[in-house]
Amino acid sequence: MVKLLSGPNFELAPITSFNIEGTHIFIPIPDECYENTKSAESNIDSIDTDAIYDITNPDFFLIKYLLKTEFSYSQSDGDHKIGDVYASIDLLKVDQHRPESCVSLFSREDFLNFYLSILKGDEVSIVKSINDKEKTDKYLIIPKSIEEIKELKFEGASWLFAVSGYAEVTKPYRRFITPITNNHILSIMVSIGGFDFGSVELEQQLVAEVDQYILDFIKSIRIDYSPETLAEIQRVRGDVTA
Repeated sequence: MVKLLSGPNFELAPITSFNIEGTHIFIPIPDECYENTKSAESNIDSIDTDAIYDITNPDFFLIKYLLKTEFSYSQSDGDHKIGDVYASIDLLKVDQHRPESCVSLFSREDFLNFYLSILKGDEVSIVKSINDKEKTDKYLIIPKSIEEIKELKFEGASWLFAVSGYAEVTKPYRRFITPITNNHILSIMVSIGGFDFGSVELEQQLVAEVDQYILDFIKSIRIDYSPETLAEIQRVRGDVTA
């Protein structure tokens, strides 16, 4: 396939790292993206203490912002910018916000049900905010079943991934999640802007290529679990090796 876009090289990028109670997360941030990158402190301690979280709404997960960044893409044969990819990486404390059947976030079946419950919550929130059923039916993009959620395995981490959102004005977002502990997940929300250059067919080709670059970014993230977490993963899932 002929590449239409040129953008950051994650393989050669400097690494931003976080130490989350012994679990180390390594995220490549290319030099050209540093100006548009905001990052939390590198050591995240006491993740069971609510005070460390930036969002503490009891009706939802507690959220600790880790990193926000932006990747720009241009035409492969020139300098004209075509669009941007925005990524927000957060630590979420789950607590009681999970289905009753979800005992362990490290169990594939439990984690799939957990993600589906998140998507159902997103759907309820969107529907409540839209009073036009015709528009809701037309623009709402939400996976309805576990079968529509994709599982990705990179560098020993198991990520769940889905495309969802309300696409009347903006393109749907991509959300990747993976467990850090049995009560905490790493969430990466990715949205895209632009890539609507030329015909509808060309736009579809551009977005398809962007999605591959997004996967390249997720693949480039490395998670070294703490010994305690790794032992729990191996006990529950049995398919992750040190």
